[in-house]
Amino acid sequence: MGLLLNVAAGCLLAVCSSCLIGCDQSSTTGAATPANAAGVGNCAAATAEDTKHWQGRWTLVSATWNGESQKADVKWVVDGDHYTVRHNGADAEVDPFKLDACNKHVDVHHHDTPKGTYGGSLKGIYDIKGDRLRVAYDPTARQYPASFESKPGSKQVSYEFRRD
Repeated sequence: MGLLLNVAAGCLLAVCSSCLIGCDQSSTTGAATPANAAGVGNCAAATAEDTKHWQGRWTLVSATWNGESQKADVKWVVDGDHYTVRHNGADAEVDPFKLDACNKHVDVHHHDTPKGTYGGSLKGIYDIKGDRLRVAYDPTARQYPASFESKPGSKQVSYEFRRD
C-alpha cells in the first residue's frame, strides 16, 4: 500500500504544473462552457485566468485510485508553469503542466518513459472554485477522464485539494 501511495502522490503532483496553452474552437467538445461559448480570444484569457488561480500552496483533502480511497500527506506548490509535489514534508518532484480552460483539461509531463509504456504523461480534467481544486486523470494518458469519479476497474485517479 505504501508504494501505491507514493505512485499516487507522484501522479498527483504531476498534474499541477502550469505551462499556458491557448485553445481554439476546433478543440472544443461542443459543450457550452463560459470559455468556449465566448470564442477563441476568451478561451486563451480563461486559460490564463485558471493558471493564475492554480498558483500557490494546496493540501490534499482526498484521493481515490481505481475506486479505492488513498491517504497521504501531500501538498502541491504551484509556481508558474510547474508544480512541486511535497510528500510527508519533503519535495518529491517537480512537474510541468498545461491547462486548457476551453475543455478544463490538464496535461502533465511527469517523466520520460520507454516507448510502449505509460506513466510519464497524464491526461486530466480539473475544476477550480475558490479554495478548492479537483483533478482527475488517466495515468495511461490514453484519454481525458469523462468525470471526477474513480470507479473500481477504471484505473483513474482523482484528487481534491484545499488552498493553504
